[in-house]
Amino acid sequence: MKDTDFRLDGLEPADEQTANTYDCTWIHDYQTISQHDAGERSFIVAFNPTATWDVPNMPNIVSFDVVRDSKQATFSMHSFEHATLAFAQNWLINRGCPADALAPIADVPKPADELTVRVEDRIRHSGERLEVTERQVIDGDDVEGWSIAVDRHGKDLPVRLFLETLQPDQYTYTVREGAFADHAAADAWLENRSTPLPEAPEYHLNTEALRTSVALSRTASLPPASTVPSAPATPVSSPQPWGRSL
Repeated sequence: MKDTDFRLDGLEPADEQTANTYDCTWIHDYQTISQHDAGERSFIVAFNPTATWDVPNMPNIVSFDVVRDSKQATFSMHSFEHATLAFAQNWLINRGCPADALAPIADVPKPADELTVRVEDRIRHSGERLEVTERQVIDGDDVEGWSIAVDRHGKDLPVRLFLETLQPDQYTYTVREGAFADHAAADAWLENRSTPLPEAPEYHLNTEALRTSVALSRTASLPPASTVPSAPATPVSSPQPWGRSL
């Protein structure tokens, strides 16, 4: 990964909030995962390799929304920390970044399967529907991280666990979404792992729709019953031996 260039040379913070954010951001520590520049505005997803050196489980993926005003020689900066890439992309999309402009430009692990792509796409395009309440980052030799979020549109199973697992040998990862009635149930599953991760109902619906679509396509491909020729009757007087071709 390359070091992140915030392009702030000669610019001063435009307001107190930006000054505080900038003072708390060691900009030379960040490495770019993805970036979209739109004139004087930059949407950035960056990795901070130093995040967990002092305090364990500090988020090491950060979204930045940077707006520069060259005429005033100022800039504004907003940022948010995340445990996984998809939530970092979601935050920037909610702030106006085109969704297709945030693909990683760094050499990072790739999704291992189609379900991972579907789960991450749901996160990216969920708007403000998912509110993360707990998280565990992947750092060092770790191969697993997770985010627990409340789905504001969820009814019976509003608490969602997004579980990310690395496969270092393949340089890939998987993401799965589990659904729970409350935080206690999600925490209990993380602690015990005695059952498979309870699948979110959204994927049950998608699976049933796929099965229905396949069934309908098979039915449509069959000829009408009246056009299916009947097999010729075998004469009773000359039966065919078992196992011999007609």
